[in-house]
Parts: sequence; C-alpha cells; structure tokens
Amino acid sequence: MTTALARTALLTLLAAMLWAALMMAGRPPAAVPDPGSSAAVAALTSRPADRAAGAVPADFVTDLGYAPRLEGDRLVNPTGSCSSPVPLPPEFEGPCRQHDLGYDLLRHAARSGGALPAAARQQLDAQLVASARASCDGRQGNSHGWCSAWADIAGFFVRVNSLRQHDSTPLPEDALSRSVTGAGALTLVGTAGTLALGGVRLRRRIDWSRVAVRVSGLAPRVSGAAAAVAGFAVSIAPGHLPHGPVLQGGLTAVLVGGSVLLVRALRPGTARLVARCRSWALAGVLAMVLATLGWAQPALSARRLAIGLPPTDLTWWLTVGAVVGAAWLAVRSLRWGWSRRRTAWRPAMVVAMASTAVFSGGPVHGAGTSPEDRVLLQSSPVGAVRAYAEMREGEVPAERAERAADDLVQVGGLEREHVVIAVPTGSGWINPQVVAGLEARFGSQLATVGMQYDDAPSWVSHLFRRDQAVAGTREVFDAVTERVRELPVDQRPQVHVYGESLGASAGQAIFGGPDTRRAHEVCSVLWTGTPGDHRVGLPREAAVANDDDPVVHASPRDLLLPPGDGRPWVPVLSAVHEAADLVGSLDVPDGNGHRYGPDTADRLETCP
Repeated sequence: MTTALARTALLTLLAAMLWAALMMAGRPPAAVPDPGSSAAVAALTSRPADRAAGAVPADFVTDLGYAPRLEGDRLVNPTGSCSSPVPLPPEFEGPCRQHDLGYDLLRHAARSGGALPAAARQQLDAQLVASARASCDGRQGNSHGWCSAWADIAGFFVRVNSLRQHDSTPLPEDALSRSVTGAGALTLVGTAGTLALGGVRLRRRIDWSRVAVRVSGLAPRVSGAAAAVAGFAVSIAPGHLPHGPVLQGGLTAVLVGGSVLLVRALRPGTARLVARCRSWALAGVLAMVLATLGWAQPALSARRLAIGLPPTDLTWWLTVGAVVGAAWLAVRSLRWGWSRRRTAWRPAMVVAMASTAVFSGGPVHGAGTSPEDRVLLQSSPVGAVRAYAEMREGEVPAERAERAADDLVQVGGLEREHVVIAVPTGSGWINPQVVAGLEARFGSQLATVGMQYDDAPSWVSHLFRRDQAVAGTREVFDAVTERVRELPVDQRPQVHVYGESLGASAGQAIFGGPDTRRAHEVCSVLWTGTPGDHRVGLPREAAVANDDDPVVHASPRDLLLPPGDGRPWVPVLSAVHEAADLVGSLDVPDGNGHRYGPDTADRLETCP
C-alpha cells in the first residue's frame, strides 16, 4: 500500500469514527411528548384545514409570534417560504408554508410540554412531498412531469436533512451539528479518495487480460441480463401501494424470473455476442442497472412518504436483494434436486418433516378468542356499551345470535340512542379504529354488538364459506331488531349496520334491496373496503373506499382490460402488482390500502 493511500484510508477511518461519535452524541434524549402539539401535528397531516386550525395549542401564538392562517385547503405559516438554494416551482409556496407551520409546532412542543417523537417529523415531511406533487396537477405534459420531479427532489433533500437531525426538533444549527456535517463530508471525500487511489494501485498490479477471460466465462448472456433489469424495472411500476422489503423482494424475484424465462423462450438458436461486442453490451446493461436504481430510489421513497412511511434506505434495499437472492438459490436448488430426484428424495423428506414439526408448534389462527384481539370484549373508555358473541363449540349460529342480543339487552344497550350491528371479517375481527371513531362521535349513547361467524382468514371465508358469513349476519341482525321491535316506538334506538371487507359483503347480502323488510328496520349502513365496491341502494347508505385499496379496486378483468378509473395500467403486469398489493394491503398507515381509521365513523348517517 502506498503512503498516499495509507494516509488517505487512515484519515477516512478517523473521520468516520468522529462522525459516528458525534451522531451518537447529538441524538436527543427521550421525552414525554406535548399532547397538545402532538394532536395539532396529527390534525395538520390528516384532517381538513379548518379542523387542524382548531387543534393548534392556545399558547402557540404567544410562543411563535404569529397566528396560523387558512389558505385554501391548507393551514400555513403566513410568513413561511421554500428555503431552497435553487428556485422551485411557484406552486410549492403553499406546501412549504404548511411545512413551516408543522416544524414550528415541533419547536413549540420542545419548548413547552416535551419534544414529539420522530414519527411526527416524518409525517410532516411526507405531507410536504404529497402536497407539492398535488400542486403540480394544474400543469400538463412535460411541465407536469418536471414539476413532480422537483417535488421528489425537494422531498429527498428534506428527508436527508431530517435524518441528519435524527428526525428530532428542527432547531438552529449549533457547533455540534456543524461538526457532524463536516465529519460526514470528510468521510465521503476520504472514501472517494481511498477508492480512487486503491483503483490506481490495483490497475497496476492486476493482469486484467486474465481477469477479463475469467469474468467473461462467468458473465450472463446479454439478453438474460437485460431481461432481469427490465423485470426489476416493472416490479417498481405500475404499482399503487408501497411494499415492505420482503414483499417487494418477492415481487421483484417473480417478475425478474418471468422476464428471463420469457426471453429464453423467444431466443432459441440465437448466437451469443462475443469478445468486445459482449463487453460493451454488458457495460450497457450495467448502465441500465444504475439508471434503474437511480430512478427507483426517489420513486419508491416518494410513494412511501406520500402515505406516511419512511423512505427506502440501504437496509431496505439490502433486504430486497437478499430476498431475490434467496429466491434464486431456491429455484437453483429445486432444479438440482429434480435432476437428481432418484437420490435426492430422502434428504428432501427429512427437510419436509422437520419443517412440519417446526411450524406445527405455531399458533392456530382463530383458535381462541381473547380481549386482546376482540375490541368488543374490552370495556369502552367513554362508557359506551359493547357486546360480542364469540364462537363456542357445539353452538349453532342462531343460538350465538340470540346470546349476542341477550347480552346487548342485559348491559343496557337498547337504552342508548344508537345501536350499531358490527359485522366482523372472517376471523371475527372488527376494526377497533372505527369502533373508537363511533364512540368518539356518539359517546355513551352508543351500543355496538357483533357476532363471530367463522374463525378462518377473510379470504378463505370469502371464497369458500360466504354463505356461512351471510347466514350468521342475518341471524344476529334479526335477533337484535326483534328485541328493538318489542320496545315502544318512542323508546326504540336508531339501528345501524357497519361492515368492513367481507363484513361489508355479508352485511349487504342480508338486505337484497331498498324495499325489503330489513331495509326498513335499519336507520343507516356504513360499508368500508367492500370487495368490488358494491352498494345496496339503501336511502342512508355510506361507502368508504381508499383510492389505493386493492380489495375494492382489483379485479380479474384487469389482466387484459384497463380499469377505467384513471389508474396506471399495463396488461398482465398490473394484475401481478394488484396481487402483491392484496398481500401487503394492511402493511400501510390508516387511510391507505385496506386500512380504515377512526375518521371513517364520520360517514355514518343518522335519522331525524
């Protein structure tokens, strides 16, 4: 190792150690967050502007010296601006002023009740990117594309700065933070210098002609490598929901493998490129890889930030790569085993038996019911009534429905103003967020009753036991409404029905139309995440569906026909992405995918 290389490497190591030490020293201590500021940030990032204005702490104006102002559909800092070293599109001024207000709320929290957790700053940064992209909708063509690209670029640098500050309170730069920045910059420069000097040293010592021969023998065919890159690109788009690294890795492995197999089927008899042509072609493929990664990183990060998830980082990408690599090894192992199937069946049998022994010790889904996984078995914090009949051995649905109705009467549910019959999903799950939203709206004048009709995952119940779901829903509805009819007319509560996913489908099936007997016995109904976005047609019927909920919007027809709702669509590929979206539809924050939050309860109508 030359003296210059040794010194550069040593200085880089020292800079990296200094940077790590300063980063650890600059990590803010844990604190109990200020509840008022926490509620204000949550309202600013998820509620309408007028409701966000009402959530701003009373002492905010005194502390920051200004009053937030409504500008259209945004609550903003009237003196805020886009603090960028380069000019940004003028449409970004509103989102920037809104972002400035959010950061001021973080500063107010730190000076009053306690600094907010990192998730608060992450949500504000995600809102900035989403609002900036939305502000570009008034543009057309290339102008819209450039505007959206600037939104992603601005959001990327905002996130880098937030990560540098540990997603903590955005305070003025002090000596420690400036030292962290300097040490980090020195580490990057030193790393680049070390690599450059090391490359020069290696180039002088290595016989590159021999290396080229060996690498040429290991290098894949150009067509297969290009197909793998294309498969990776289409695994990023045209997706709608951002995925975790494991699911994204699985989707990438499927599409990369499918692309390679397709190219192999289309190229029989095609001669390989040789010598310099092959080297240049593989260099072009490598450039395609780098370009695809350069496009995928900001695209995926923007998609994740738009719904409140952290952006992709090195760990995320390494996990994706590990899953793809594991899938490749699994396929290669299967091919090896099949080629030696006469002798490989014995170790394969051992592996299968061991796997069965391991997985048989895991929990059985739906085998038991406990207050921890059934919201209606827990007591209400606002004094509302909750009644729930779980499955019992040897009990038929009619008996279970009578038990649910009797429990509702016994705890005084029919003495409340509103009775909500909540239809669960296949496993008996009722969304606790929606229950919390209903109780926040109606308080102690609400009674919620539910009945478990199955103990299987919803997709199993939907495909194979849908009649069981409908029959159970019909039994509990009739049992509850029968007891309501026994009351004097002026003492009867308003009866509502709420169902989510399979619960919505089962709830709709018991009515049959707006003129049936059951339709006249219910005040209103609320459906969330209904498969296929179906409706009954009742007078007071509300349906809530997230724009990116695959349970609502996905359909087998998307294989060959566009959905017609403006969503990006590519034949076959869109259907593959929708299948992945279905798997990961719950791994997103409320208000996205197949997750519905407490605000959903505001859509339930009441009777005069």
